Amino acid sequence: MLSILDVKKRLPKDFIDELYNTYTPLTVDKILSGMLGNRNTTLRVNNLKYNIQDLMKYFRENNIKFLRVQWYEDALVIKNANEKQIQKLDIYEKGFLYLQSLSSMLPPIVLNPKPGEKVLDLTAAPR
Repeated sequence: MLSILDVKKRLPKDFIDELYNTYTPLTVDKILSGMLGNRNTTLRVNNLKYNIQDLMKYFRENNIKFLRVQWYEDALVIKNANEKQIQKLDIYEKGFLYLQSLSSMLPPIVLNPKPGEKVLDLTAAPR
């Protein structure tokens, strides 16, 4: 298992320096500790093609354990499968769900865009 020191060695020095210039040492340690752990696989249903009830039923039938996200009814945290395993499922290939971090689900909720409004996502990454 990696330590915080190992993480510091793997990241660019300028990045580490910027963290320490911006945050307290305790906060930097918390940020780096977060990089050490395994993150849960999270996803949301594609409402144009599927619905959360059918997705949960599919997961139960396929022994995929999940938790509901209380603040977003169309999101799930997967407990016993990683992203690569989810990507092999037919429902993924059909576009019934999106693998997405919970933090990436927040902007549309907060912005609450209306029809006709334009939103530019400057953090989107090509696949």
